[in-house]
Formats: sequence, C-alpha cells, structure tokens
Amino acid sequence: MADFKTWMTTEEALEYLPHWETQQNWQTHFDVEAKELATAYDLALDSKTNRRHYRRGGYDPKRAMLALMNWEPDFVREAFRDLFSEDRQLEGRIQRFVFYVNELFNRFRDEKPKDKTPSHSHDDDYNMVSIYLMGQFPETYAPYSTKLLQTICAELGAKEVPEAADFPRYTKLLTTLRPFLEEEPEILDNYRQVLRPVDYQEKSALLVWWWFKMIEKQAG
Repeated sequence: MADFKTWMTTEEALEYLPHWETQQNWQTHFDVEAKELATAYDLALDSKTNRRHYRRGGYDPKRAMLALMNWEPDFVREAFRDLFSEDRQLEGRIQRFVFYVNELFNRFRDEKPKDKTPSHSHDDDYNMVSIYLMGQFPETYAPYSTKLLQTICAELGAKEVPEAADFPRYTKLLTTLRPFLEEEPEILDNYRQVLRPVDYQEKSALLVWWWFKMIEKQAG
C-alpha cells in the first residue's frame, strides 16, 4: 500500500476522478421511479470532465439506453428495479439485466430499422452494469472487467485466478479490502485532498478499485 499512498496524488491517478463525479451525479439525479426516466438517467450518467468510462469511439451505451427509455420506459424501469434489488442473488440480477436490455434493443431494431442508434453495448463484460451499481450503491460496487479481476487475483497471490467473468467474487474483494485501505490515515488524507467538490465524498468502493487500477498499471 506504500506505493498507493504516493501514486494517489499523481496525474495518472487523478485521471480516474470522473468516476467519483459520475457516482455523485447518479446519487443526486437517478430515481428508478422518476416520471421522466430518460431525463433522470441523462443527468445521472454524466461527467463534465471525462466521459470515457461510458462514451468513447463507437462505444456509446448511454445513447442506446436513452433511446430505449424514450421508446419503452416501463420495460427499462423494471430491468433497473430488478438490478437494484439487493435481496436477490447478484449473479442472477446482472445476467437478467443484460438479457433484458439485449432483448429490448433487438425489438427496438426490428421496429425502427432505419434508426442509427449504435449497439447498446451492455453485453460488455458487465462494465455498464457495474457503473449503474456503483452509482446506486457506492460502498459496494465499482467498475468491473474480468481482465482487471484476473490481474488482481494474480498479483495478490490468490490460489485460483478466474478463467471467466466472476462479478460476485470481484464485489466480495471490494467489500473485504475497503476497510484495510480506510484504516490507513495517509491514504484517507490523500483521498480527501484529491477529491473535487463535484466528486462523491462519502465511503466508496471506488477507493479499492483505484488501488486495483494502480496494481494493474504496475503489472503492465
């Protein structure tokens, strides 16, 4: 963790801060029961400084989700309700969400064959699903990728490195490791200093994810 204390204040580390900004925007604006669901989503999934975690090149899941929300808001609303039902098994929730969105987008394509909305991109190794969950439950979830999980397991000396996606295991790592980072005074001091007024300020699993990103960078 000594490397992390130093790395936190570097320009490389600060490039990740828009995730905290998006987390705060989601907390402020998103309401799955909002009458204008697309408007709430548009305001919630936002960052004024960098949008690469949800919009880059041909990857634009936000645009596709907005199209679905404007077309069939009640179906999308139900998919988010299920995703955010913490009393239900996590693996099932994330798999159903991706399935629902995929099916709805196929129907959207069939009904609007001339529409130019790009692929919804929600079958992206659970990246967008994890971003929705990190916005809704900041202390529990952070951006996911199987490659990141595999790297972290290998670098931390885990007995078994997953060969395929394992979102629940990743989430358990976030929950288990966050207290160890939070009990380091220097880490907390640096953390408070680098967060901007627009960023989420409360306890967040993004702190662990940030440490993971440093490990990933060092591992090459």
